[in-house]
Amino acid sequence: MTSSVLSTAQFSAMVTVVGLAIMIIFRIMSTKVPTSPPQVESLFPWVGSALSLIFRPNSFLALCQARYGPVFKVLAGGRNVVVVSSSDALSSVAFTDHRILSSHVQHYAHFRAICGDSSLYLRTYDTVAHKIFPILDRRLAKRTLGDLTPPFAQLPLYIGANGMLFGSRFPQDTYEDFFTLLDSLPKRLSMRPFWSLPSSWARDRLLQRISDYLEGANPANNDKLADSFTALFREHDIPIEVAAPSILLVMSSLHQNTVNVVFWLFAWLLADPSAFSAVRSEIDKAIREDFGNFQSFLAEASPEKLDTASFALLNSAVLETMRLTSVQTGVRLAESDLEIQDGKKTFPIRRGEYVVLDPRGAHQDKNSYRDGDRFVVGRFVQREYQGDLAATVGYPYFALGSGKHIVSFRNRTD
Repeated sequence: MTSSVLSTAQFSAMVTVVGLAIMIIFRIMSTKVPTSPPQVESLFPWVGSALSLIFRPNSFLALCQARYGPVFKVLAGGRNVVVVSSSDALSSVAFTDHRILSSHVQHYAHFRAICGDSSLYLRTYDTVAHKIFPILDRRLAKRTLGDLTPPFAQLPLYIGANGMLFGSRFPQDTYEDFFTLLDSLPKRLSMRPFWSLPSSWARDRLLQRISDYLEGANPANNDKLADSFTALFREHDIPIEVAAPSILLVMSSLHQNTVNVVFWLFAWLLADPSAFSAVRSEIDKAIREDFGNFQSFLAEASPEKLDTASFALLNSAVLETMRLTSVQTGVRLAESDLEIQDGKKTFPIRRGEYVVLDPRGAHQDKNSYRDGDRFVVGRFVQREYQGDLAATVGYPYFALGSGKHIVSFRNRTD
């Protein structure tokens, strides 16, 4: 009995010593061998900094940037992840051919988190990327939205936005289920354990309501908005089990961006009474002088009429909110070896490495933005108003995928 206890204790001690030795060797190797980009030190082999990336990503990346610079490499779960956060490096990655730096990994992760059935990924991705996006490209143009905004302007944001994209027949009673699913996305994407049944049931109900909307399509009764989507699925013989997740993915992209910006815009304005008062005064004056009264404003409001000098401070507040809330614009997978530029420096990226775009560093760069970590309501007010996004020219600005400069929808109403 005694010898058995001793042998067990000896074995445990041996395992502990070997484990510590491996950790020490790994730490020595990771600190002594110079790498480009510089490698973030981590105590644990293979696991690396995965826990920090999952549980405190923003503060962890900020500390790494301060120590290693705007381009650095992190080990996470056996994978090397290159993080870029300077304006030049972000632009270099964003403009690299998608066949070399692929975003399919990120798209697949979002599809799996939102739609569940990964077997439909390829067909759904093709539907969204090549069939739905061209319709959205036309529908999100300012001229088109100018015609679509008035009928939906007085509706709640969620219902109105869905109506502008999918028509007035789109089910309006999906709000609770949609945001139950949306609330679970951070845990699903990071694969953290949580009680998933409520959000899974919400997703099933959402997909069923969207399927009912598509199956009930009738060109004689649909408005033009609904008919353009339902006709698309009929013409390409896309089955409901693919069409419904496609619509849900579009809804997710639309509302995640909108809700995030609207929430933080109001939060920062309410936290700064002087900023709130200034924006409110501007809106009241513009409505009185440009529209006459609030009812006329709701009836005539459109992106083109809002994109004027009368709403310069409001536009600045929105741009400032997007600057501060854009903490990550994407993840790419290197399909082959390549190099990225950061000013005069060049950094190699190896095939199989992930690249994370982290605009927080560029957006809070003290050389570009004074008090860059603070909400400054008038930061983007122009002396002579030249358009909604013109105020960001000359600044590092990567909000919502860099707005009209990098995303597929050029010159659209980000």
